[in-house]
Amino acid sequence: MPLRRVLVVLFLSAFSAAAFAATEAAVVTLADGATRVLRGATWYKLAPGIVVEDGDIVAAEARAQVQLETRGGTLASLAGDGLVLVAVSKDGALALTAPVGWLKLATKPPGAVVRTAQFEVNVGDGIVVMRVVPDAAEIFIEAGGARITEAGIAPREARRGEFLRKFTGTPAVSSALAPKAFVDALPRMFIDPLPVLAPRLKSKPALVVDHEVTYAEAEPWLSGPDRVAFEKRFAVRLKDPAFRKAAEPGLARHPAWDRMLHPEKYAPKTPPPVK
Repeated sequence: MPLRRVLVVLFLSAFSAAAFAATEAAVVTLADGATRVLRGATWYKLAPGIVVEDGDIVAAEARAQVQLETRGGTLASLAGDGLVLVAVSKDGALALTAPVGWLKLATKPPGAVVRTAQFEVNVGDGIVVMRVVPDAAEIFIEAGGARITEAGIAPREARRGEFLRKFTGTPAVSSALAPKAFVDALPRMFIDPLPVLAPRLKSKPALVVDHEVTYAEAEPWLSGPDRVAFEKRFAVRLKDPAFRKAAEPGLARHPAWDRMLHPEKYAPKTPPPVK
């Protein structure tokens, strides 16, 4: 079997094993039409009743909303344009990585943790509203409290009514009230308490394929701190000519993919004949 095909089979086997070990993170209890979940390398349409697994990426387009509910009673709502990588922490808390979007969380112990490029937020029992853009993150503590952790700075406790804003590369700035610009931009559905909808679910719908992930959609995750994991996850898409063509200019950043696509570059060199 050619080396390239052997490597592809190994990557696919590793991915399949991870899929069978998937852990339930939450259930979708509200989903507009413009919401999707990326499982493996495939986007699926979201609908109430679909289970979101550890490692899924949930997306909501502009003016769309998706709500997740955990078995422990934590509610997490994402409003578009928004993205979150969903996971389960070691203590069973909902763990979200949010590169962009509006989030509202109403948590019950063990709570939830939200990671952004600017800071990490731990909410055990409380309500918070967050807005994340590529170069900044903002958070308003609506009820309870939250622990805010910034790189190189000791964690601090934020209390009810407090607002924090942090730009990349600068310390967070706190104020006693949320500024008017934040309140005016707040998604309308976040003004009221998040509804508990899980008890109303009647069925678990099947996943419906939307499309395979494109390189443009994958690239932000391939450039992040979990690059190696996402290289393995999206390696299956290298079979697609369009994806492969888009990936080629950046292969220096993805040596595993370069080995798959150009094994001749890494083959042992034959020594010159002895004269």
